[in-house]
Amino acid sequence: MRKKDGQRLLQTEQLSRRRFLEGSLSLAALAGTGMSEEKKLWDTGSSPGVRQPKVSAFRTLGRTGFQCSDIGLGSGELAESALLEAILDAGINYIDTAENYRRGGSERVIGSVISKGDRKKLFISTKLGLRGDLSKAALKTRALKCLERLRTDYVDCLMIHSPSRVEDLGTEGFHAALKELKAEGRVRYCGLSNHGAQWNDVPETMQTVHLAAAEDGRFDVALLVYNFLQRDQGEKILQAYKKHNVGATIMKTNPVLNYLEMKEEFDRTQAEGREPSGYIKRILPRLKVRAEESEAFKRRYDLVGFDEVRNAAIKFVLNNPNVSCACPTIKNFKDLEVYTALSGQRFDLKAKKMLSDYEKVCGEFYCRHACGTCEPVCPHGVPVNTILRYHHYFRAQGREKSAMTKYAALTSAKADLCRECSGICEAACPYGVPIQGLLVLAHETLTFV
Repeated sequence: MRKKDGQRLLQTEQLSRRRFLEGSLSLAALAGTGMSEEKKLWDTGSSPGVRQPKVSAFRTLGRTGFQCSDIGLGSGELAESALLEAILDAGINYIDTAENYRRGGSERVIGSVISKGDRKKLFISTKLGLRGDLSKAALKTRALKCLERLRTDYVDCLMIHSPSRVEDLGTEGFHAALKELKAEGRVRYCGLSNHGAQWNDVPETMQTVHLAAAEDGRFDVALLVYNFLQRDQGEKILQAYKKHNVGATIMKTNPVLNYLEMKEEFDRTQAEGREPSGYIKRILPRLKVRAEESEAFKRRYDLVGFDEVRNAAIKFVLNNPNVSCACPTIKNFKDLEVYTALSGQRFDLKAKKMLSDYEKVCGEFYCRHACGTCEPVCPHGVPVNTILRYHHYFRAQGREKSAMTKYAALTSAKADLCRECSGICEAACPYGVPIQGLLVLAHETLTFV
């Protein structure tokens, strides 16, 4: 990560934390009220004179019957116990994690906090990837390691992490291990997550996998992609899960990206003396048009940035009654304040119009999560959806270090091969996304220099 970007992120996080602690039920404030540690954790009652962020709406998580907060926690970047304590005190009671999130680090942070409160108030889902030894013994051992890191006797849901094909849903070792774990009281429910293409193969679509899971009957909870720019697959899946009473939780809720930053990246490339590829030069006119339209869009809605569009995007997701819980990544105290404020909010006409206008202005530059339509035609085997998902993490979610690390770890073909390609992928895209140019920009953004 560039030094200047790192300093900016640190300053922003410090400011966000200070504001949160000044206006919320912080550890220091609780100490002043004389509350015990046990009383504080997950006590969602109000404290006199202290403004506390709170979720305000709860929904039934399918056949589990659990009343989960409409805003949950996507813990892929969770690294700080104080943040998690504040999240739980805000009433968020659904936690999505996985064995490989921060190499088990997220589970460890969760374990360090949940051991202090009433475990029964929380619903925790963790995930196992289908890799390596898939025997019952091996998968059970991995699940028990999750429990060990989480410092809990049980997890509410054990998920298959991103199964690529329908046949993966029936992995014998997973279900045999799950049966034993359920009998021992260590796991309560079965689930799966899937967001489409993975870098190491060309899988079946997200829709195909999730619809099969709905019909399968063994899956109680699911995690899928759904947002206002990626509606078609998501809405069909949500209807199927509603029919079969499966709890549906949502990731990738915010497809909003400030496309002015893309032009800034181009300008920075030139300023640093690096020659942009010919294709980037050809896409520049489109970027300039989008930059101008983006500025006009912001003026129309009196926006300083794109925070209100992001908020409207979350409201869109929660407007669907078939959604049990939206699970955004909560990276810091500012995120917590933002997302808890959206709990129970109506998707009003202004928000609906704003998203419609945003789609017209910037929709063509969003590579739809979980799509993967173009990948089979790539002559180099470039994992288009995965790379542009990492780029989205960098630009839209502020996960710069994580995105760059993930890109560096790819062992498949990378987007540097896209510089001189004929752009077959673009002809295959049903959304008119300028894929080749975005891939080249992603490579320049995500590559350590």
